[in-house]
Amino acid sequence: MRKHMWIITLVIVLAIVSTGYVQKAVSLDYPKKDINMYIGFNPGGGSDVMTSMVRPHMEKILKVTLLPVYKPGSGGDVAMTEVSRAKPDGYATVVTCTPMVPMNPYVRKTQYSMSDFVYVANVVTDPGILVVNAQSPYGTLADFIKEAKNRPGKLSVGVSAVPSDDWFAMQMFQEAAQIQLNLVPFPGDGPSWQAAMAGHIDASSNNLGLVYSQIKAGKLRALAIMSEKRSAYVPDVPTFKEMGSNFTNGSARGFSMPKGTPKEIVDTYANALKQVIESEEFKAKAQATAFPTNFLGPEDYAAFMKREFDVS
Repeated sequence: MRKHMWIITLVIVLAIVSTGYVQKAVSLDYPKKDINMYIGFNPGGGSDVMTSMVRPHMEKILKVTLLPVYKPGSGGDVAMTEVSRAKPDGYATVVTCTPMVPMNPYVRKTQYSMSDFVYVANVVTDPGILVVNAQSPYGTLADFIKEAKNRPGKLSVGVSAVPSDDWFAMQMFQEAAQIQLNLVPFPGDGPSWQAAMAGHIDASSNNLGLVYSQIKAGKLRALAIMSEKRSAYVPDVPTFKEMGSNFTNGSARGFSMPKGTPKEIVDTYANALKQVIESEEFKAKAQATAFPTNFLGPEDYAAFMKREFDVS
């Protein structure tokens, strides 16, 4: 009897060890081919900048090629729809931008639900900023507000999409300053600030990390930033709160995968991102380009999305 019990116990132990080995082997087997990184906006915008920053470092860690796949349209809906229908095997990721992506299903009918995704990791949280051409007659936010009150609905301000963090910011700005603006949607942040720099529109509601180099080069002038406090990157730029418009705004950008993607794969991708963001090489590059990193792993990222946007 004791002999039989010993044999049964041995079989159970071997089964547990074997199962653990198989699980480990699965996680180590990813990735074994190129990974598609879906971007729901045109090149030059926040999603593109974020992926361009992390992609070469991720490739060194994962030892595969990460392929940018641009699917602009409907505020990121095209890319989100395609990835929601992709095989949950870790080879299709999509840049998840807030607040526009989780808000899209609330404001219009979409072909996907936010419950169709697993949230892998957040990478950056970028404060909003209002910029104008360096030769613009509006030297301060007060100048801009004064002109907007003199000419209701005439000053044109570019936003990356409707809805988007830029669009929401300008809604709050109009209410706080009691003004009316002409909001002009673009297929991404890049085309918006480029239009402002070229003088095609009066201003662009954008994000600090995306326009910092143009501000530093003297091609764009920042009127105000939408953070709680002034940014160390642009210490001379006042906050909207300082100027009497009591609001803050910005955009968080991270990666998501189709619902059902195995936890081992999600963790592998997230851990690679964490290694990149915590490396001294990346930190130096982020500092030089005003790239405000804010890493959140799978659990924290999901909690953030649930807390801020009631996403399950």
